[in-house]
Amino acid sequence: MKRSRMAGAAAVAMVALTAAPVLAAIVGLPANGTQVNRDAATGINPNKSGGRTDVVGGSLTAGAAEAPWITFEQKAATGQHIFVRAFKNGAWHTQGQSLNIDPTVEAEAPSIDFAGPGRTVPWVAWYEPSHPLGGKTQIFASRFCAVANALCGAGNVWIPEGQDRSGGSLIPSLNIHKHRAAENPSVAGGTLTAGADPGPWVVWQEEDGNVAGSGNHNQIFVVKPVKNATAGAPCPVGTKPSSGNSVSFFCWQQVGLERLNKTDSFTSPTGPTLNIDPSRDGIEPDIAFTGPSDTVTWVVWYEKGPSHIGLRGNEQVFAAKIVGNGAADGGGQWQAVGNGTAGKTETLDNSGIKHFGHCAASKPSENACSLNKVATNDAEDARIAAGTLVSGNPTVPRIVWSEDLGGGNHGIFVSRLVGGDHFELFNAGQPISNITHNAHNPDIVFNGNEPSVSWVEDLPGGVHKMFVGHFTGGAVTPSFVLDTPGGVRQLPGTAAAKVTDFRQPIASTCQATPFTADGTTCPGGISFPFFSFTTKGSPRRIFAQRQ
Repeated sequence: MKRSRMAGAAAVAMVALTAAPVLAAIVGLPANGTQVNRDAATGINPNKSGGRTDVVGGSLTAGAAEAPWITFEQKAATGQHIFVRAFKNGAWHTQGQSLNIDPTVEAEAPSIDFAGPGRTVPWVAWYEPSHPLGGKTQIFASRFCAVANALCGAGNVWIPEGQDRSGGSLIPSLNIHKHRAAENPSVAGGTLTAGADPGPWVVWQEEDGNVAGSGNHNQIFVVKPVKNATAGAPCPVGTKPSSGNSVSFFCWQQVGLERLNKTDSFTSPTGPTLNIDPSRDGIEPDIAFTGPSDTVTWVVWYEKGPSHIGLRGNEQVFAAKIVGNGAADGGGQWQAVGNGTAGKTETLDNSGIKHFGHCAASKPSENACSLNKVATNDAEDARIAAGTLVSGNPTVPRIVWSEDLGGGNHGIFVSRLVGGDHFELFNAGQPISNITHNAHNPDIVFNGNEPSVSWVEDLPGGVHKMFVGHFTGGAVTPSFVLDTPGGVRQLPGTAAAKVTDFRQPIASTCQATPFTADGTTCPGGISFPFFSFTTKGSPRRIFAQRQ
């Protein structure tokens, strides 16, 4: 991933639509600032490094106030493990055991969300290599069982879910191709049927293709859950990418039109890639549910590397939504939506002269399907959140990313869906970050009806600082407020924390879901954004704070 550290020439340090109001207080979780990755009794050694994190607000009890939950990478005596902790009664409590399928390997990039009845079941997706599957990195997902019951057996455990891909070794890989490397999953709880229990949908990048003889490139794939009535039962006939037995209750079904063959570009396609240009790499996807009753799945990602079918070679951000199609895998096809798609239907299929749909027909068509402010500038690190600025309105996707400002530095941009068929830049088209610094790895969440954003900026000397801000003022006169001038502080104290340069995530105890009336009715009447960050140095330590 490109990370420029050149100083920008612009003199403006921050752009906002109106003057900023009083800043919200930032406090530690817990208040004394104790690090999160500290619980030696369960294998979380505070003197070994933590890594990438993800956070979400949730509760194990339907309708109860939501608490902060965090999943994170943690170095161990052997390998690197994935753990989950929840902030309850003023302290962090470890939930279950290490999630690793194999405790000796390096598990990475965890993502967490809640699904199930009343949105009360935590799910985590991550990736790790699997020796029974040839040593390639595989995507895995587990659900948390808080108490003993028929779906769990014992309580306080994580249950891996999916069909066995290993011929009896009970390795429930989600990969489309289990002998191809996959990484960077994101999980979101949602459903395409209003009022139904949300299920965990997972998106990731995986090597596939060999378009025009160019070799394999990372493709964006999505699966949805299929629940069996009994554990260990065969998956429904026709389940793809595998119809073997589930290792517990759930199977995974790939979603989308089949557009790509694993050995060539379009002959007898099997892979439902979302890539606009499958001849280059789709990177770091994210997923959310928006729209009426939050029943429309959206995915964002960016693509990089040289095109082998005559399209652009710079980094571009893309978004696609699900549209019902009974003939497509999983009952839905993907439709690209970009800055120039007003009045258009850009189905991600294998039609057209390039065999990858109209978005891939030419550079102008590709530009129209992208979200870049400037189509020829590099754009990356896309994240998505569902929400509405007006209570009672259907949610729409808000997307945040990092884009080259033309002078070497990247700025953080925000865009929103307009008219249901195209995106327009928010904040008057200006970046929300300091344009004299290189800004990257943003994240976004709705807290009630206000979007909050986090990101990282590069400072001289290899220092990285995290920043947090939010939009306020409603839909008519929204303004951006920087909540952390000088950067997120290490608490207690006044010095800004020196963080790692990867994404420092943000979440909320009142995000837009059907269970909060899309942010109007916060569970337990409690609403606040919160975030985690991982400090630079040895060992790397993880902390969390809230507004």
